[in-house]
Amino acid sequence: MSNQRTVATVRKNNSEEIRVSVVTGDGFTLVDLRVFAAPKTSHGEPYPTTNGIRLAKSTLPALIQALQAAEREVSP
Repeated sequence: MSNQRTVATVRKNNSEEIRVSVVTGDGFTLVDLRVFAAPKTSHGEPYPTTNGIRLAKSTLPALIQALQAAEREVSP
């Protein structure tokens, strides 16, 4: 059995958000970055889409470095 805990949410656009979650269970820890979409009606919670990635925690430092490099590229 696994346990998932959302640690951050980043707004993608008016109808989508990216949730960063930590998934633990059975001796493993993963980081999940998933796009959640607003329901078609104005009621209800956003739902997870198939768009996203789930990474082993060991790859997190490399991902952070890659995002920092991208930030340097787009910063004035």
